[in-house]
Order: sequence, then structure tokens, then C-alpha cells
Amino acid sequence: MSFDEHSADYSQKMERALAGIGLEHGFFFEAKVRQILEARRRLTVSGAAVRLLEIGCGIGLLTQRLRPLFTDVWGIDPSVSSLGQAAPPQGRLIAADGLRTPFSDESFDMVLAVCVLHHVPVDRRAAFLTEAARITRRGGLVLLCEHNPWNPLTRFVVGRCELDRGVVLLTQREAKRRLTDAGLSHIRSRYILFFPWRGAFWRWLEAHLAWLPLGGQYVIDGMRM
Repeated sequence: MSFDEHSADYSQKMERALAGIGLEHGFFFEAKVRQILEARRRLTVSGAAVRLLEIGCGIGLLTQRLRPLFTDVWGIDPSVSSLGQAAPPQGRLIAADGLRTPFSDESFDMVLAVCVLHHVPVDRRAAFLTEAARITRRGGLVLLCEHNPWNPLTRFVVGRCELDRGVVLLTQREAKRRLTDAGLSHIRSRYILFFPWRGAFWRWLEAHLAWLPLGGQYVIDGMRM
């Protein structure tokens, strides 16, 4: 599916899909940023500087949030139209497919694919993650965030979202197997987004429920050794 046709009103379509559960898109970005920052603590690369790539950055909503938090943030997406909608600065956003990135081996400390892999055809997912691992430095992480197909509210939202028509969701078990097959190790996974509320108490409770396969999404990361 091409996202060019959705780039001009991407945010509005996401908000419409989420309206049925009473949440705004920003709520989900906040949860993902927290998970990415927590995963950064696992890095074994030397030095404080962290170079990060988001594969499938779309109109740059997550990339924009990460720029103040990391030393060097890049994004790639095959949709030129989507990249054109991104807020400036756009200098580190590149039109490229995650199956064939324009980067050399071991270019990044962290490589992210956030709610992207379910859009990749099943028979190309192995190649996608092999490429992500190739451009990740030794001691670095490949991190995925995906919809949890076991959660009924997640299926409800995906079912009404124009952007997700025809997608094949993947379970956490499949994601773990695919990261392992891509040569990654020390894999860690957790379920997130159990509750629709902000606040320290709800974050604390979600952290204690991370093992339970009922969260709206899950985060999983693997290390390149």
C-alpha cells in the first residue's frame, strides 16, 4: 500500500480511527517515546552520543519528538509525499525503502520500526529485519513497536483505520522469531498501553503488567552482537 495518497490528511485519518476509543494520537506517541528512551539504557556502544534511524517515519511525527532527545536522528520512508509533509528541519529525512536502505554497515546505534512491520508483506519481513540488523552497530538495538492482535480494542481500531486496510498483524512471538532469525540476540519484549490514562500511577501499573499479552501494543528489541 502506498502512503502517498494518505500523506495530506494522515493525522486526521488517525484521529478518526481513534475517536471510537476516546484517545488522541499524541497519547500513543508519548508511550512510544518512553519505551525508546528506556531501551536506550541497554546500549553497549561507547560514548554518550546515540545515532538513531526511524524506518517508515511517514510525515515525521515521531522523528520530530525524538530529535531533542538523541544526538543524531534520521528517518526514511518510501513515500516522497509523506516526507514533504514533515515539519522542518527535513535535512535528515530521506526517501528510501526499508528493504534497501542507503546506509553502510553498522551506521546506527538504534534502528526503529514503529507500527511499520505489519504493513510489510509477510514474505518480505525477513529481508526487512535483516537490512535493519545490517545497518545497526554491534552493541546497538533494533526496536519494533507493533499492534497486539490479541487485544480486541486494537483490532477494532485497526479495522476502522483507512491506513491499515489489508494489513497482516504479527504476534509478539512472530516478532521475536524474526528478530532472532535476523541475527539479533538478548531480545526483550513488553506489552504496553493497557490503560487510556496519563499519570505516574498508570505508568507504574503498566510496567508491572508488561508480561501480560493484553496491552494494546507491544515493544520488542534485539541487540546486534
